[in-house]
Amino acid sequence: MRRQFGFIAAILAILLTAGCGSNGRSAEPPSVVNLVPGDGIITVTWPMASGVEYWLFYGNSNNITSSNWTSILGVRSVLGATSPFVATGLSNGSVYSFMIDGRTNGGPGGPDTPSISAIPRLAGTATASLPVPWTAGAALGAFDLRGVTYGTRFAAVGAGGVAYSSADGTAWTASNSGVATNLNAAVYRGVYLAVGDGGTMLTSTDATTWTPRTSGTANNLYAVATNSGVFVAVGANGTILGSQDGVTWAAAANSATTSDLYAVTSYGSGLWIAVGANGTVVTSTDGNTWTARTSNTAFDLKGVAFGSIVTTNALSFVAVGVNGTLITSPDGTVWTAQPAIGPGNLSAVNFGSQWVAAGAGGSIFTSRDGTTWVSQPSATISNLSAIAHAPYSYSVVGAVGTNLLAK
Repeated sequence: MRRQFGFIAAILAILLTAGCGSNGRSAEPPSVVNLVPGDGIITVTWPMASGVEYWLFYGNSNNITSSNWTSILGVRSVLGATSPFVATGLSNGSVYSFMIDGRTNGGPGGPDTPSISAIPRLAGTATASLPVPWTAGAALGAFDLRGVTYGTRFAAVGAGGVAYSSADGTAWTASNSGVATNLNAAVYRGVYLAVGDGGTMLTSTDATTWTPRTSGTANNLYAVATNSGVFVAVGANGTILGSQDGVTWAAAANSATTSDLYAVTSYGSGLWIAVGANGTVVTSTDGNTWTARTSNTAFDLKGVAFGSIVTTNALSFVAVGVNGTLITSPDGTVWTAQPAIGPGNLSAVNFGSQWVAAGAGGSIFTSRDGTTWVSQPSATISNLSAIAHAPYSYSVVGAVGTNLLAK
C-alpha cells in the first residue's frame, strides 16, 4: 500500500513540475492563505486570481512543501481547488499543514505558499483561541423552543406550535406548523417528524411545510427517536408509540411503566432506551415490547444518548436529569449513578464528536467519556431544552426563542 502511494505521489510530482499544456505557465501563489479549524475539519480560504488553477496540498504534518510532500504518508492533493475549501475527516488535536501553488492552462506548478498549520478541535469546547465556543443567534420569537433536529437542514419546534428551519443553524426562517399546540421534540430520518401535547404528530419533507398525522393517543408526547427502520415516540403515563414511516402509528405492546417518559434514543437497530419521571428507564429490542431497568436514581431523567468514549472507542449510554443527575451504562441495561453534573437541572444530552448536555440557566457541559464533564461558556442565561448534532456542529435551543450554535 505504501509502495502504491509512493508511485501515485511521484506521478503527481512530475505533473506538478512539468505541466501539461504547451501554452501552460506557472502562476504566482495566493498572497495569503487563511485556516479556520473546526470539529474534524479545517476551512481554507485564499484570494483567487482569474484564470489561475490552484493546487492544494495538505496532510498530518508540521510542514508541507513541493520538495517534501511526496515523502509524507497521507498527504492529499487537490488539483483545481477553489476557495473556500473544507478539508474533512481530520483528527481533532492533530496538526495539519497546507500549501498551495498555481498554474495557468495546465502548466507546471508555480512557487509554493508558505506552509501553514492548524489543529482541528471539538465543537462546543472552549480553547485559548476560542474562549466562548457557543454563539447566540437572534431570538426566534417569544415562545420557548423545545425540540431541534438536523436532516438536510435544521428544524426547531416549540410552544404554541412554532416551527423554524435553517440551512446553517445561524439564519432561521419561520415555518407554519398548522397547529397551536405545544411541540416538544423533533427528529429526522428521510422525513422530519415533530411531536407534542395531546398526541400531536406532524411530518415534513422540507422542515417548512408540515402535515398532521394521527398518533392514536391524546396523551402528551415528549420525545421521538428513530433508527434505520422504526420511529418511536414516548410521552405521558408511559405512552410509547411505534411507526415504520412516521405516518401510521400504533401503541407498543407494553411500555413496562406508567411514569411519564421524557426522552428516547436508539442504538443501531437492536436497542431502544426511554427514560423519564422518578428515574424510570425502560428498554426494548424492537420498539414494541419493553422491559423496566434499575436506574439507581429517583430523580427525573430528561435526556438520554449513546456514543463512543473518545479515548477507548468503547460504547457508553448516558442519561441526565433534574439536579444534574447523571447515570451511565455500557450496554443500556445496567446503569450506574455518577456524580452530578453541577447543581442545576439538565434537560438534554446528545453525542456527536463528544457528549454535550444542556439545561437550566444556559448551562452547557461537554464530556469525552460520559462521566467527566466540563462546564462551557454558553453566551446565554436562558433555560436550554434540546440539542441537535449536525456534521461539524451542534445546535441548542431553549426558552424565549433562544438558539445557540457551536462549530
